[in-house]
Amino acid sequence: MQQARDDGSSTMAVSFKDSDDATSALTEADTRAQAAIVGALRSEWGEELRIIGEEDDNADVASLLEGRTFDPLDRTLFDDELGETADLDAADFTIYVDPLDATREFVDGRLENCQVLVGIAIGDQAVAGVIGIPFPAGDLSTGETIVYGMADVGTGVVGEPLARGPFPLERNIDGIKFPRPHVASGRSQSPVMKSARDAVNRFGGSNVQYGGAGNKILAAALGEVSASIQDRYGGPWDVCAPEAIIKGFGGKITDLFGQDIAIYGPNAPRRCSERGYVATPPSSDVPHDALIATLLSQSDVKQHREDLIGEDTGN
Repeated sequence: MQQARDDGSSTMAVSFKDSDDATSALTEADTRAQAAIVGALRSEWGEELRIIGEEDDNADVASLLEGRTFDPLDRTLFDDELGETADLDAADFTIYVDPLDATREFVDGRLENCQVLVGIAIGDQAVAGVIGIPFPAGDLSTGETIVYGMADVGTGVVGEPLARGPFPLERNIDGIKFPRPHVASGRSQSPVMKSARDAVNRFGGSNVQYGGAGNKILAAALGEVSASIQDRYGGPWDVCAPEAIIKGFGGKITDLFGQDIAIYGPNAPRRCSERGYVATPPSSDVPHDALIATLLSQSDVKQHREDLIGEDTGN
């Protein structure tokens, strides 16, 4: 699809799940990617596998799966890195699929921010994940990269080596040199995010703009930024894979209020995606707990917390 888009032989139709939200963009790439991922997983493990994808309600996904066959998956690919795991029934797992994280970035041509996220949760815990990076160089000049990991176990990379570090930052912000530490956030201008950016300024350094939930969390996992902050996200498919991977790298992720990410199990609180996340690498220049404390000192963040917890408790 991207090749046809580059050479002008095809145009990309874009619709919006929410007409007032530019981040709710939907393209054919979203539906085709979800059909490919879900179809491959189900052909390998059957219908008993519980899969929740961002595009589950999209009729195009079901139509794309009709009559399609899939090549067997390689179950041995990561045996050496991850070792043996305990036998678990398929009913113990939930697979969360985001077929195209940062669709808005894809539409706008900021391809380096786009990722495919497949996360595995057991109960209410994110335990493993895969992040596919289809455009590591921001175009079709290189092959794809796959970063995988298990929480508190380790990580690995398959495919094109990741040339991350300072160069994506320089590209994404037009080469302007901002002082460190860098804290990544998105384009949101909500009162909570404005307050969060003000809080970050107390650590010196600079706020930098990164698209995509998975992209922000991976940037923190790799030490490309000292922290990543987002005030809300779409659903568990946005955070399951990157949460497991940053923990595999030895980093830390919580919600904005310093609590564990609580969105996977049946007892997840309402509006839990509105609790956002804060992600930091190991040995960050911005200590995670100090950042959380600074965020909670901001009146807008405190009010946001009270609104959400008050709703949960019925107060």
